[in-house]
Amino acid sequence: MTASVTPLRLETARVALIRVDETTDERRAEVRVFLQLEGEEHVGVVVGDPAASARASLVAQATLRAVTSLDDEDYHLVDTSTAQSGGAEIALVVVEDPEGVRPLVGTTVIDDDNRQVAYAKAALDAVNRRLSRHT
Repeated sequence: MTASVTPLRLETARVALIRVDETTDERRAEVRVFLQLEGEEHVGVVVGDPAASARASLVAQATLRAVTSLDDEDYHLVDTSTAQSGGAEIALVVVEDPEGVRPLVGTTVIDDDNRQVAYAKAALDAVNRRLSRHT
């Protein structure tokens, strides 16, 4: 008996990170994350603490708000952190699973030229599989 396997490749639209805008003063920071899906722009905005230590969380939260505008799920940030692996600095984002199964985790390598973009990418990485099911 001979069995043949036909490769199946599903093409799905992917969410693109367009840009991360930050405005800060001594009292507050405003972060806007711009995403695009199938030509439509989605923006997430978060205002919070202007401290540099809070910026990663603000970027991840703004990314999740933009994602919520294109998907009916309500994603909540659990934590952001960094780790070292293989000589690279890694951004980690943990997101609460809207279905309550287990946390969603995203990672990406942090580039020296724009650290904050890494947290937007990691937040997207955390919810990517969920998005492909709903979009």
